[in-house]
Amino acid sequence: MKRLISFAAAVAVSAAAITAINVRALADDDIITDAQAGAIAAKATPTPEPEEKVIETGDVYQAYEKIAGYVAERYIDDSYTAEDIMKLGLSSYLEEYDDEALVPLMKAALQSLDDYSDFYTRSEYIEYNNQLNKTFYGLGVMLRQDGEYVAIDGFVEENSLAEISGFKADDKFVKVDGINVVGSSITEVRNLVVGELGTTVLVTVLRDGQEVEITGIRTAVNNATVSGGIFEGNIGYIKIVSFSSGTADEFTETMKSLRDSGVKKLILDLRNNPGGYLSAATAIAQEIVPAGKVVDVAYRDSTMNYTYYSELKDAPFDILVLVNGNTASSAEILASAIQDSGVGILMGEQTFGKAVIQSVFSLRNGMVFKLTIGQYLTRNGNEIDHVGLTPDKEVSNYSKKIDTSGYTKFDFLNRVSVGGSGTNVTAAKERLTIMGYFIGNLGNDVFNTDLRDAIKAFQTDNGLVDNGTLDIATQIKIKKVFESLETTVDFQMQEAYRYFGGNVDDLYSE
Repeated sequence: MKRLISFAAAVAVSAAAITAINVRALADDDIITDAQAGAIAAKATPTPEPEEKVIETGDVYQAYEKIAGYVAERYIDDSYTAEDIMKLGLSSYLEEYDDEALVPLMKAALQSLDDYSDFYTRSEYIEYNNQLNKTFYGLGVMLRQDGEYVAIDGFVEENSLAEISGFKADDKFVKVDGINVVGSSITEVRNLVVGELGTTVLVTVLRDGQEVEITGIRTAVNNATVSGGIFEGNIGYIKIVSFSSGTADEFTETMKSLRDSGVKKLILDLRNNPGGYLSAATAIAQEIVPAGKVVDVAYRDSTMNYTYYSELKDAPFDILVLVNGNTASSAEILASAIQDSGVGILMGEQTFGKAVIQSVFSLRNGMVFKLTIGQYLTRNGNEIDHVGLTPDKEVSNYSKKIDTSGYTKFDFLNRVSVGGSGTNVTAAKERLTIMGYFIGNLGNDVFNTDLRDAIKAFQTDNGLVDNGTLDIATQIKIKKVFESLETTVDFQMQEAYRYFGGNVDDLYSE
């Protein structure tokens, strides 16, 4: 259904710096590039060569008008006309026109179409692509657009520093270092969040109707998207955090190691995986899913439709896939192929339900627009957009207070400052590390300047005198805040391990 916003006036824009726009398909999340299309199995419907379309224009308004026509031709919903697209962008009267006018016009138009179409400046697209390929540092959270908010879609690692610092899935960003980000894009929020390694960023989030302030620590985010190992009982485990350009190769290497060790049972963890490159997901499916369809890709122009196939004769593993509400897009493609083929089951919670495909088109000045141009159907022909996948076994995690019994205790008698030492220093380091304030050496009980800075930050956040001294009031407050922390009990993992005959106690043994 169309979602048109008010149209105040037609806009005549002054001459633009861009006089020509070269539109062509680029690799992006949940799309198939030209090279990938050529590698599709013979059973797939051939994909036409990409159209080379050059839009010559004298000013920004004409560029916008012509791009709107192109969008109307390609967008998956054929009920939109070029005029509709124009109205979506020209939602308010612009009193001043300049060479930058194309950006807000196209952002307004494309973002109004659906949750995934968008428009990027050159720098925004570089950041977007870096995120897709895990080439930056930040808080270790994955983001999604949720209406006018940018929300946390999941975490790069379970029980990560971001979670311990207080962030939770579905938190909506309100401010970053005091800057209001309501109405901002994911790229705009990310640009404010990322920074130098080890520095802090003050984030205000909206949670259950209440605003919560959290101090996050910018930390190194593992660029690898695949990790794995072998549990007691020769049960394999592979976690995929997203599907980037190198994910399929990472998976192949990890899988080979498991097979060389004789692993036949595999727990595949796709929880909090927001998706990414369709080619990576289908390449992995072709390594573990029995012969047959992996996914059907359907476009508005049916002559472009094609199918990914697996030609695998013998599946290497009996698979259990862990999923949750943040398992989306390409992750759902892989999970559905495993479930529909019968080679494995899904365990966890209903998945997100993103089954539409975007393509990216570049402009000669480096700007880019991303457009939803198709959708996919699962191996058994199911449409899961806005529906998701239903697990064969529904299991949920739960939270509990952190167990403090194994940590060094404060004596609440002696204050310590820079140059001092003792058990109070050790106790502070242990707790402030978990809370995300201290990043330093835990191997000694010396009070150094790193600990002083961490204590000052904690004192500031908790209404204490920020003198950087570990005084009695600070010790008491650190203890109180630490004991209020919660940790996630990974009951889903426990049940997955039990499913393959594992003893849960072995998951936590040294």
